[in-house]
Amino acid sequence: MYFSDKEENIIHAFYTNIKLHQKDELILKWDEENCVVAKFDTCFDDDNDLEMEEEGYEEFTSFAFTVISVSGNPPVYITGDNGFLIDYHNFPNEILADGKKIN
Repeated sequence: MYFSDKEENIIHAFYTNIKLHQKDELILKWDEENCVVAKFDTCFDDDNDLEMEEEGYEEFTSFAFTVISVSGNPPVYITGDNGFLIDYHNFPNEILADGKKIN
């Protein structure tokens, strides 16, 4: 998978390790008050909804999760069916599996 310079340092380690944790409950932590316990669903190429020729257009990788529980007010939009996305724009400071940091 190709990562832009903006993404590389933020998501590469998580992307590399996610296959080891596809069935695990993960804790996504932005800080102590804002966390989501979730299961990883999939990742895909995404963009910022601009046309390719428009200034500011960018492509990036998004990761989809299913919510198990939420604490605080994490910077994600949770859909009616308990799904949410993260990408390098709103990536958590830590992602834990079995108490160990995987990002």
